[in-house]
Amino acid sequence: MFRAKQVFVPRNTDKIDRKFDKLIDGHISGKPLVKSDLIDIDRAVTQEKIEESKWIDYEGFVNLALKSVKASNKLIQKEGYSEIKILPVINVDKGGDNNLFDLPGKRLPKYSFLIGNTKNPVVKILVMGGKHGGESRLMRALLEGLLEIARPGDTRRKLLERTEILFDITEDPWGVYNQTRGAVSRSGQRVNASLVGADRGSSLSNPWGLLDRNAVIGRNSPEALDVMTRSNQAHYLKVFGRKADWMYDAHETCEYTHYPDLGFTYGGILFMVHLYVSDTQLGTLNQLDDCIGGWKKVLKFFNDRNPLGAIKFRQQLLYHSPRLEKIRKIRDRVKELGQRTMEEKYERAIAFLPQTERDIRVDESICIGGMMFRIPQILLGPDVLGYEGNTTESFQQDLFVRAKQTIASLEAQLYVIGLGGAR
Repeated sequence: MFRAKQVFVPRNTDKIDRKFDKLIDGHISGKPLVKSDLIDIDRAVTQEKIEESKWIDYEGFVNLALKSVKASNKLIQKEGYSEIKILPVINVDKGGDNNLFDLPGKRLPKYSFLIGNTKNPVVKILVMGGKHGGESRLMRALLEGLLEIARPGDTRRKLLERTEILFDITEDPWGVYNQTRGAVSRSGQRVNASLVGADRGSSLSNPWGLLDRNAVIGRNSPEALDVMTRSNQAHYLKVFGRKADWMYDAHETCEYTHYPDLGFTYGGILFMVHLYVSDTQLGTLNQLDDCIGGWKKVLKFFNDRNPLGAIKFRQQLLYHSPRLEKIRKIRDRVKELGQRTMEEKYERAIAFLPQTERDIRVDESICIGGMMFRIPQILLGPDVLGYEGNTTESFQQDLFVRAKQTIASLEAQLYVIGLGGAR
């Protein structure tokens, strides 16, 4: 595996971009692709929709979402669409039916959207987006995915008979309103400098746009008790009545990420698993090697087939976890839909980032993120509730491409988790 200490960006990047696009897309198109009966990706995500949402603010998106959902609900009787319920997210500090939250200079409402079987579902799924400013394209992609599964169709009807799906696609209104991103240190405290940045002498000056941040989403810091985080958690528990069976949280690199170009540009979707392991198992995982690179894969191949061989790699210890088996099926489904996944390029890219804790690689394009570990005790909102599932990150690429990868990942999780992988 190629590793580098410093990024050298060639001058003629356009020519290299075209060459790599041709190679990667040719590899994808060389396999038979699946046409989804759940979400028509080409219909749902168009260049026009993504451009319309490129710089949309929170208030504008909420109005767009409400208008779109109400238009869909008008077709319930006439066209056989499924109902999408509009649920206000109650401000727990204000109580009653108050769903207004104080943003700079104004108060704005927050809503979520519920679809499917709310009485006796087999599976309860939480879908989230809009945790960071600058991710409005993914908010639009998730909204269009919601509208797609409300359309008539036997496969969609089967999904909605089995599942209850809550869409919280503006998870953090402050982040969307301010177009900022939150970040905290590994110890769980809020930081006022970029997570990896020029203050450490790095050539990566603010690679994820973290200089201007909002930390209302919290981790295990005082911000974790923020009214928005507490309101979201109370809302999820009220809707589901118990733990959700699966969560999906969609992310992308922000608008101003430019380096390292060669590390991220062709990356595609990375799957970060929310999986809870014991301290003992985590300690064992951290002592094992990571099976990345050709010769290690050969060694793992023979080791897997040796009944007396000791476990050498992290992937061997994690491979048969039921949660991870589902993630692999989701990853493979995304490929079947013709979208790129991160593969080993993440390892190449992360080698460029200074002082970054390594994640535990589970399989190609799948890892357990360092921020999800119990040892640092850093928890996201859904983690506090004990939810397991998957976060995806679509890395530096065309905005339209990122949106399509995200909606493909949504389709794959509804297909694998909601339908059990069968039509």
